[in-house]
Amino acid sequence: MTSNPTDGIRLMQFDEVTKAILSLKEIQKLAITPCPNNEVKRAFLFSCYCGLRWCDVHQLQYKDIDFSSNRLTILQQKVQSHSKNAILHLNLNHTAIKLLQRHKGINEDLVFGLPSYSYTLRILNKWVKRANIHKHITFHCARHSFITNIMANGANIKTAASLAGHSTTRHTEKYVHIIDELKQKAVDSLPDIIVNYK
Repeated sequence: MTSNPTDGIRLMQFDEVTKAILSLKEIQKLAITPCPNNEVKRAFLFSCYCGLRWCDVHQLQYKDIDFSSNRLTILQQKVQSHSKNAILHLNLNHTAIKLLQRHKGINEDLVFGLPSYSYTLRILNKWVKRANIHKHITFHCARHSFITNIMANGANIKTAASLAGHSTTRHTEKYVHIIDELKQKAVDSLPDIIVNYK
Protein backbone atom coordinates (compact mmCIF):
# COMPACT_ATOMS: atom_id res chain seq x y z
CA MET A 1 0.00 0.00 0.00
CA THR A 2 1.50 3.32 -1.03
CA SER A 3 -0.82 5.69 0.82
CA ASN A 4 -2.63 5.76 4.11
CA PRO A 5 -6.41 5.66 3.56
CA THR A 6 -6.94 7.58 6.81
CA ASP A 7 -4.84 10.59 5.75
CA GLY A 8 -6.90 13.74 6.03
CA ILE A 9 -9.38 12.23 8.46
CA ARG A 10 -9.49 13.89 11.84
CA LEU A 11 -11.03 12.17 14.84
CA MET A 12 -13.55 14.20 16.78
CA GLN A 13 -12.32 15.18 20.22
CA PHE A 14 -14.58 14.50 23.22
CA ASP A 15 -15.03 18.23 23.88
CA GLU A 16 -16.28 18.77 20.34
CA VAL A 17 -19.29 16.52 20.81
CA THR A 18 -22.33 18.67 21.34
CA LYS A 19 -24.59 17.35 24.06
CA ALA A 20 -28.29 18.06 24.13
CA ILE A 21 -29.20 20.92 26.43
CA LEU A 22 -32.43 21.09 28.41
CA SER A 23 -34.03 24.49 28.79
CA LEU A 24 -35.48 25.49 32.15
CA LYS A 25 -38.96 24.86 30.70
CA GLU A 26 -37.95 21.34 29.69
CA ILE A 27 -36.47 20.68 33.14
CA GLN A 28 -39.77 21.82 34.67
CA LYS A 29 -41.60 19.53 32.24
CA LEU A 30 -39.47 16.61 33.47
CA ALA A 31 -40.09 17.60 37.10
CA ILE A 32 -43.86 17.21 36.69
CA THR A 33 -43.66 14.06 34.53
CA PRO A 34 -43.78 10.69 36.33
CA CYS A 35 -40.52 8.75 36.13
CA PRO A 36 -40.17 4.94 36.43
CA ASN A 37 -37.60 5.48 39.23
CA ASN A 38 -37.91 8.47 41.58
CA GLU A 39 -34.27 8.23 42.68
CA VAL A 40 -33.14 8.66 39.07
CA LYS A 41 -35.56 11.57 38.74
CA ARG A 42 -34.30 13.24 41.92
CA ALA A 43 -30.62 12.71 41.03
CA PHE A 44 -31.00 13.97 37.45
CA LEU A 45 -32.94 17.07 38.50
CA PHE A 46 -30.36 17.70 41.23
CA SER A 47 -27.60 17.56 38.62
CA CYS A 48 -29.58 20.00 36.43
CA TYR A 49 -29.43 22.42 39.38
CA CYS A 50 -25.80 21.95 40.44
CA GLY A 51 -23.91 20.50 37.46
CA LEU A 52 -22.38 17.47 39.18
CA ARG A 53 -21.23 14.58 37.02
CA TRP A 54 -22.82 11.13 37.29
CA CYS A 55 -19.85 9.69 39.19
CA ASP A 56 -20.04 12.49 41.78
CA VAL A 57 -23.83 12.25 42.18
CA HIS A 58 -23.66 8.45 42.42
CA GLN A 59 -21.10 8.63 45.27
CA LEU A 60 -22.56 11.67 47.06
CA GLN A 61 -22.99 11.15 50.81
CA TYR A 62 -24.90 13.22 53.34
CA LYS A 63 -21.62 14.09 55.09
CA ASP A 64 -20.67 16.04 51.92
CA ILE A 65 -23.54 18.49 52.44
CA ASP A 66 -23.72 21.36 54.90
CA PHE A 67 -27.43 22.12 55.06
CA SER A 68 -26.88 25.12 57.36
CA SER A 69 -24.87 26.95 54.68
CA ASN A 70 -26.45 25.31 51.58
CA ARG A 71 -23.04 24.09 50.50
CA LEU A 72 -21.63 20.86 49.19
CA THR A 73 -17.97 19.81 49.38
CA ILE A 74 -16.66 16.81 47.45
CA LEU A 75 -13.52 15.41 45.94
CA GLN A 76 -14.58 15.84 42.31
CA GLN A 77 -13.76 12.87 40.11
CA LYS A 78 -12.05 14.06 36.93
CA VAL A 79 -12.72 12.01 33.81
CA GLN A 80 -9.64 12.95 31.80
CA SER A 81 -6.44 11.20 32.81
CA HIS A 82 -4.33 14.38 32.72
CA SER A 83 -6.62 16.13 35.20
CA LYS A 84 -6.17 15.69 38.92
CA ASN A 85 -9.10 15.16 41.23
CA ALA A 86 -9.94 18.39 43.02
CA ILE A 87 -11.94 19.49 46.02
CA LEU A 88 -15.09 21.23 44.86
CA HIS A 89 -17.04 23.62 47.08
CA LEU A 90 -20.44 24.23 45.56
CA ASN A 91 -23.19 26.59 46.67
CA LEU A 92 -26.63 25.04 46.29
CA ASN A 93 -29.87 26.85 45.56
CA HIS A 94 -33.26 26.19 47.16
CA THR A 95 -34.33 23.65 44.51
CA ALA A 96 -31.15 21.59 44.88
CA ILE A 97 -31.51 21.58 48.68
CA LYS A 98 -35.16 20.55 48.39
CA LEU A 99 -34.16 17.60 46.18
CA LEU A 100 -31.50 16.55 48.72
CA GLN A 101 -33.80 16.77 51.71
CA ARG A 102 -36.46 14.45 50.29
CA HIS A 103 -34.73 11.50 52.00
CA LYS A 104 -32.48 12.85 54.71
CA GLY A 105 -30.00 10.24 55.89
CA ILE A 106 -27.02 10.05 58.21
CA ASN A 107 -23.42 10.94 57.33
CA GLU A 108 -22.19 7.83 55.52
CA ASP A 109 -25.49 7.22 53.71
CA LEU A 110 -25.56 7.76 49.98
CA VAL A 111 -27.87 10.61 49.04
CA PHE A 112 -29.22 8.80 45.98
CA GLY A 113 -30.01 5.09 45.76
CA LEU A 114 -29.21 4.80 42.08
CA PRO A 115 -29.08 1.72 39.86
CA SER A 116 -26.16 1.11 37.50
CA TYR A 117 -25.27 3.80 34.97
CA SER A 118 -26.62 1.82 32.01
CA TYR A 119 -29.91 1.12 33.79
CA THR A 120 -30.14 4.78 34.83
CA LEU A 121 -29.82 5.76 31.16
CA ARG A 122 -32.65 3.40 30.20
CA ILE A 123 -34.89 4.92 32.88
CA LEU A 124 -33.87 8.42 31.81
CA ASN A 125 -34.72 7.62 28.19
CA LYS A 126 -38.22 6.39 29.13
CA TRP A 127 -38.81 9.43 31.33
CA VAL A 128 -37.71 11.91 28.65
CA LYS A 129 -40.01 10.24 26.11
CA ARG A 130 -42.88 10.35 28.61
CA ALA A 131 -42.27 14.09 28.99
CA ASN A 132 -42.53 14.41 25.20
CA ILE A 133 -39.02 15.87 24.91
CA HIS A 134 -37.48 14.91 21.58
CA LYS A 135 -33.78 15.07 22.42
CA HIS A 136 -31.14 12.43 23.08
CA ILE A 137 -30.61 13.02 26.80
CA THR A 138 -27.90 11.34 28.85
CA PHE A 139 -27.08 11.98 32.49
CA HIS A 140 -24.21 14.23 31.42
CA CYS A 141 -26.72 16.49 29.65
CA ALA A 142 -27.84 17.63 33.11
CA ARG A 143 -24.35 19.08 33.69
CA HIS A 144 -24.32 20.77 30.28
CA SER A 145 -27.82 22.11 30.89
CA PHE A 146 -26.81 23.56 34.27
CA ILE A 147 -23.80 25.40 32.87
CA THR A 148 -25.71 26.66 29.83
CA ASN A 149 -28.71 27.78 31.89
CA ILE A 150 -26.68 29.68 34.49
CA MET A 151 -24.75 31.45 31.74
CA ALA A 152 -27.98 32.24 29.87
CA ASN A 153 -29.27 33.74 33.12
CA GLY A 154 -26.32 36.07 33.54
CA ALA A 155 -23.45 34.15 35.17
CA ASN A 156 -20.09 35.20 33.76
CA ILE A 157 -17.67 32.63 32.39
CA LYS A 158 -15.43 32.64 35.51
CA THR A 159 -18.38 31.97 37.80
CA ALA A 160 -19.68 29.22 35.51
CA ALA A 161 -16.21 27.62 35.36
CA SER A 162 -15.93 27.70 39.14
CA LEU A 163 -19.39 26.17 39.65
CA ALA A 164 -18.59 23.45 37.11
CA GLY A 165 -15.31 22.64 38.84
CA HIS A 166 -13.28 23.57 35.75
CA SER A 167 -9.72 24.55 36.65
CA THR A 168 -9.66 27.17 33.86
CA THR A 169 -12.26 28.86 31.69
CA ARG A 170 -10.99 26.95 28.62
CA HIS A 171 -13.49 24.10 29.10
CA THR A 172 -16.30 26.54 29.85
CA GLU A 173 -15.73 28.60 26.70
CA LYS A 174 -17.60 26.05 24.57
CA TYR A 175 -20.79 27.08 26.37
CA VAL A 176 -20.41 30.68 25.18
CA HIS A 177 -20.92 29.38 21.64
CA ILE A 178 -24.08 27.55 22.72
CA ILE A 179 -25.41 30.69 24.45
CA ASP A 180 -24.77 32.73 21.30
CA GLU A 181 -26.72 30.17 19.26
CA LEU A 182 -29.61 30.27 21.76
CA LYS A 183 -29.67 34.07 21.64
CA GLN A 184 -29.79 34.00 17.84
CA LYS A 185 -32.59 31.42 17.93
CA ALA A 186 -34.55 33.63 20.33
CA VAL A 187 -34.15 36.67 18.08
CA ASP A 188 -35.02 34.62 14.99
CA SER A 189 -38.22 33.39 16.68
CA LEU A 190 -39.81 36.84 16.40
CA PRO A 191 -42.37 36.83 13.59
CA ASP A 192 -41.90 38.85 10.42
CA ILE A 193 -44.04 41.93 10.00
CA ILE A 194 -45.19 43.69 6.90
CA VAL A 195 -44.36 47.37 7.03
CA ASN A 196 -46.35 49.88 5.04
CA TYR A 197 -44.60 53.24 4.67
CA LYS A 198 -47.39 54.94 2.68
